[in-house]
Amino acid sequence: MSRPCVTVLNAGPGMGFYVPGVIMARQLNEAGVPAKVHVFESFYKRDKKNIIPRMKSKFHKSFSFALMGQNIASDPGGALDEELVAALYKSWIQEKRQYFVVFSGFWIPVLNRFLEMTDSAYFRIDLCHLDADYSVSWKMHDCRFPSARTHWFHSWENRKVNYHMDVDASDPIPFHDRNNNLVIHGGGWGLGDFEAKGEELIHTHFSMSVIVYEDPDSEKVNPKADYYFLDPKWNIWELNENNEHTFPPLYYLNKAANNQKELLDNSHSSPLYKIVRNSKAIISKPGAGTLIDSLSSATPLITLEPYGNSENKNGMLWKAYGLGMSFEDWRETNFSTAVLEQIHRNLLNIRSETPNFITSYINHHGL
Repeated sequence: MSRPCVTVLNAGPGMGFYVPGVIMARQLNEAGVPAKVHVFESFYKRDKKNIIPRMKSKFHKSFSFALMGQNIASDPGGALDEELVAALYKSWIQEKRQYFVVFSGFWIPVLNRFLEMTDSAYFRIDLCHLDADYSVSWKMHDCRFPSARTHWFHSWENRKVNYHMDVDASDPIPFHDRNNNLVIHGGGWGLGDFEAKGEELIHTHFSMSVIVYEDPDSEKVNPKADYYFLDPKWNIWELNENNEHTFPPLYYLNKAANNQKELLDNSHSSPLYKIVRNSKAIISKPGAGTLIDSLSSATPLITLEPYGNSENKNGMLWKAYGLGMSFEDWRETNFSTAVLEQIHRNLLNIRSETPNFITSYINHHGL
């Protein structure tokens, strides 16, 4: 008897809800459970979709503008192309989709309409909150399916870490076997002053892997850093040659060859995660995807200014559990490696005490 297909619903604007959905779908498929990813922005009208790259550029250039944009965010449902949504409903009915995993609240109205037009008695819906408090998309809508299961991966209200996501199905690398390296980034859209923090670390004994979103200014290049380029022209609705959603393409900027861009392999797992799991710490704003990377790899998180309230709660939770600390607090330790090692051990302990969400999902539904 064939297994049912699991529908994974994710969205932008950054990568924090997109990448975990891709990870889950891939691991389900590898376990023999068919899974299909649908990205909310894929169903936008063309003119609305064209706005996103421009907003991405503006948010990257001005963190204050990005924060203002989050504060005035509105329901994006009006941007949807109803013909595309109708075609999606038709495919779900034809394929008898019953299992839905939702990583973004933007999908709730679409799902509610589908429930109203079908016999939903056998539906299995799992709502996944990846931030430690309600993110923008989850504040807007309520699911009308009474038996939907709600999962808080991280909860500030309950001061609890409930799940980890095993990003690449590998055990964390022991701290002393890692490169003496720090990963520095600004999330999927490159928000905040992360590059300036890298410059502050030039005189420490750490090397750095800095994720940039435009070619680095030659006058400001950090001599102790390797630079990686996350192409801002790539969008989460793009598909690969197999018609699948994939991990964001990441390029290594070869300084010896005038910053020639060399595409890293992203066919099986996130190339950024491969760097993270081999490093001593992540320096970034505390986004949902960064929490998942931190706990999965047991890599300490040194937090920068959060992007809004939900990320602020993420950082507070990580600090409360001793899984990370602010950049300012780490500076007070004189950028101590011993402090990072203790945080690494705390992450290992929490990871060992929390269930792997994807394994739990398969077991709960008997897939």
